[in-house]
Amino acid sequence: MSQNRNIAITVIILFTVAAGVMALTIYNVWVGSQYGNAGSSEPPEVAEDNVYLYDEPRSIGDFSLVDEQGETVDESMLRGQWTLAFLGFTHCPDICPTTMATLSKAEKRISDRATEPQFLMISADPERDTPEALSRYVTFFGDDFRGLTGDIETLRSLASDLNATFTHSTDESGNPVVEHSAHLSIISPGGRLAGLIQKPFDADTVADTYEAIQSWQPGKK
Repeated sequence: MSQNRNIAITVIILFTVAAGVMALTIYNVWVGSQYGNAGSSEPPEVAEDNVYLYDEPRSIGDFSLVDEQGETVDESMLRGQWTLAFLGFTHCPDICPTTMATLSKAEKRISDRATEPQFLMISADPERDTPEALSRYVTFFGDDFRGLTGDIETLRSLASDLNATFTHSTDESGNPVVEHSAHLSIISPGGRLAGLIQKPFDADTVADTYEAIQSWQPGKK
């Protein structure tokens, strides 16, 4: 009698464990169907697209700057949504308009399954990049594109937090020359630097990379 009871208990335990495993498997399949690779510990395969993802997102320091509307903004503008940011300036003759056009095309290629990111140009030339100039420039490429200008040292510090830099000099004719980093910075909804998209890149690369990273960890801090 005791032996039969032990067998029955064992069968019940095995059945409970099997049911738990099956339920967990069904749940994981459902999550995968809803969110792609959400929560996966394995990052998406993006290295071949000149993309670098940090194992732990990097902090971005506090700042107070002015946006394209002339409003004072701080680091909280980087929280609550993904942001694709880059360093540029409105008088840039080549890299900046090309990058902005690429981002404009990428915005249209991001599928309905992904939440659209915030597109942000951080000025490397605040003396000439007034809020009015920024507004005309960024909204030419997208109605919702944002721009930041303000104190040059604050901009330099923010650029550094995004693993970017810029320098000022003059050419032989005395005209200002601004040189700056050209990569895209991927900022998580927690307001932290999650990765970089290095040049060269096209609209498809930007859109595909963004979707892959967002679906990998949609709430990444």
